[in-house]
Amino acid sequence: MSTEWEPPVQSPRPPDDVHAVLRDPALSLLERPDGLLRLQGNLSTGAVDALEPVVELGQMRLSSAPVCFVVPVAGAPAEDLERTIQSVLRQTDPSWEVLLCAPDASSAELDRWLDIDWRVRRYVYAHAGNEAVLLLDAAVQATSPFIGLLSQGDTIDDDLVKSIGATVSANPQADLIYTDEARQFDDGRIGEPFYKPDWSPDHQLSVHMLGRFLAVRKSLLLQTPRPTSRTSEAAEYELALGLSLKARRISHIDEPLYARAPRPARTPVGGFFSPPAVAEARVAAERYVQQAQPAATVVESRQKSGALHAQWPVPAGTAVTLLILTGLRKRELPGRGLVTLATHFVRSIIEKSTATGYRIIVVDDGETDAELNALLSRHGHITRTCPKHTPFSFAYKANFATSLVDSGIVLLLNDDLEVISPDWIQELAGQAARPQVGAAGCRLLFANDTLQHAGIGLGLGGVSGHLFHEHSADGSEYAGLASVDRDCSAVTGAVMAYRKQVFDEVGGFDERFRTDYNDIDFCLRCIATGYRVVYDAAATLYHFHNSSLKRSHDSAPERDAFLGLWQSTVQRDPFLNKNFQLQHVDKPLVVSP
Repeated sequence: MSTEWEPPVQSPRPPDDVHAVLRDPALSLLERPDGLLRLQGNLSTGAVDALEPVVELGQMRLSSAPVCFVVPVAGAPAEDLERTIQSVLRQTDPSWEVLLCAPDASSAELDRWLDIDWRVRRYVYAHAGNEAVLLLDAAVQATSPFIGLLSQGDTIDDDLVKSIGATVSANPQADLIYTDEARQFDDGRIGEPFYKPDWSPDHQLSVHMLGRFLAVRKSLLLQTPRPTSRTSEAAEYELALGLSLKARRISHIDEPLYARAPRPARTPVGGFFSPPAVAEARVAAERYVQQAQPAATVVESRQKSGALHAQWPVPAGTAVTLLILTGLRKRELPGRGLVTLATHFVRSIIEKSTATGYRIIVVDDGETDAELNALLSRHGHITRTCPKHTPFSFAYKANFATSLVDSGIVLLLNDDLEVISPDWIQELAGQAARPQVGAAGCRLLFANDTLQHAGIGLGLGGVSGHLFHEHSADGSEYAGLASVDRDCSAVTGAVMAYRKQVFDEVGGFDERFRTDYNDIDFCLRCIATGYRVVYDAAATLYHFHNSSLKRSHDSAPERDAFLGLWQSTVQRDPFLNKNFQLQHVDKPLVVSP
């Protein structure tokens, strides 16, 4: 697919009677509701066969949020444009307008559409450019408060405008409103839905999560700088980043209301960039992050092609302390033999990590290990003994360990870990150093290289669970969610990075939760205080799970206490789409129909 807009080539002339086109069953039986409604979980399959009547200007102005669809008209089959316009004409809320953007004012093909409805107008552009630039140029001609791109051949759900209006009524400060999306295949089927989270800045930085449909408040759009990227994908992403900086509120409609037409190049579900666009997107993302952190950089992801990864600096002079909680247990590890877990982990840190200047404190229960002590002493690290607490309490031990740190960044760690990515310390410390981040976690693998932790989802299994538990770590998980950086509700305490200042501000770990939910509760209190919790997919370690503490199930009293505090949050995790299945932790988030 071309990345630049060029004057359209000659395409077949439409019939003289455009209304006859709209009555053509091949066009009127769009995949809504048979397609989009099925993805929304609606059992209705009846087709809508009547167009909305043409309305007057007064009726249109009664809506809380009229929408202008900017449709770049390029060289494509006439049927593509017909289907796109028809999906607008069928809107259940009549408060919309269409700007058909073409380089030629004398197009007979467009004239026929202008005669159908006064809300369909033509915008003639002087210079070819990508869709994002065209959106900005056309915005001055729009009479609606919200504007968005609708590519030729794509279609929208009948209730899109209605849904946007309802969202604005509920959230009057919403400046950006985005929906879930799906794909249309050559045979007309609609599938491969991209069910998105609520606004997640780190997810948007990794990929173009906002995608389509994105309704932008006109006043905000006109204040946003023109994107400099040449490819349409990268320019649209660059524009979205700029818009997100100034938006008062970003709202999400978690229904697939936009269907992308079949195109030659198809990237995986999840907002990933095609090969021609990813380099330009990286440059745009780096300019974006450097507005807040001049020393930050953006690279292409190691975990997933078509994704980006931001590398955040640790301010000079910031202390980084690794707190390893241990009971000095031994365990037989696959391919490694019988090891003392803490000794094995410390050795892997020293031998494999590329960071310098960090300090390790191994926090034990009073038992000593000569080999471990010698290893620590040789490299300038220390041990400390936690006062005995019966019964065992992870929260108590984590609080004691963190009290040993005066300031800087803490990496709280289990002892049953092993380093995989050499830069894991820089990655987690860089995330925790960001002023807006309260806690950061990483990707953890079982010994068989399947996923053990990729962020925690609330509501999974009734309370919470690890996303993509035991899924292959090859990037094939739904929407690449384990392979990209993103915001989440919680990360595991097995590997958690935070600033000592944040720890003190939120009050540390709640010791009511001795063995369960203490990490989730800590993360949720960070969020309630105004911080974000982020998952860093580039930092990867092995986690030989349940070596630190053997237990077969959660503590019922602690679960009840947790739900007593966070029931409403558990019922709706903002970073999990309502279309996900949450009953079974070990099943896919999206079950194919």
